[in-house]
Amino acid sequence: MTDRTQVLAALLVTSLAVTVSGQTPPSHAAPARRPRPAAATSARPPNPVAVVPPTVATTERVPQPTPTLDLAEVIPVPVSNVDGMLRRMRVFLFNAPAASSAYGLGGLGQGRRIWALLPSCRPANPDDPREQCPVDRVSFEAVIRGNVGSTSPTFLGGAPDGRRVQSYVVEANVPRVRIRVVGPASRIRYEAVVEAEHLADLPSPEGAPSADGFAFDLTAYPAR
Repeated sequence: MTDRTQVLAALLVTSLAVTVSGQTPPSHAAPARRPRPAAATSARPPNPVAVVPPTVATTERVPQPTPTLDLAEVIPVPVSNVDGMLRRMRVFLFNAPAASSAYGLGGLGQGRRIWALLPSCRPANPDDPREQCPVDRVSFEAVIRGNVGSTSPTFLGGAPDGRRVQSYVVEANVPRVRIRVVGPASRIRYEAVVEAEHLADLPSPEGAPSADGFAFDLTAYPAR
């Protein structure tokens, strides 16, 4: 075999090898493709997120408005019912005699004159758990309009634990009266509103005029 024939045979073998492997000779290879740079993305600030503060439990009481009682809308109680209830508490209401000015009535002006005979106080005793003076006083208050004059309780005969009397004068223009029985420490033990004109239905006291104005017949009115 000549040299020319050997060269042709070598070229043929190389061409067949390239065809079988599916590759092109290095001298004819396509240039490598450069990767494209990634597109620059614009930086965006994150969306704001609302932060909700945590709920904190509290035991603080919210002050509530005190309801106002319109005494003009209160249904009056019959005077006889109030008188009966007060007698159970050993409180007795009377229409004072027309000519009497005893127990401070003379200084209260003009109007319907009323006495309240209160129960006695018990002697101080540390071994007795009961209240020494179950009834501290009785108050009369004008409702809607007008005025009511009153005195502080007065002890009968000067005894510190004896019976006490209070005086009231209800002016003629007073339509209603609120009556309260007040115990120790200003505790309200009983309360009612009555028509002032029906106070005339209260009884007169049993007793007789005396040197100091009027002497109640205390045997008719239990002390406790």
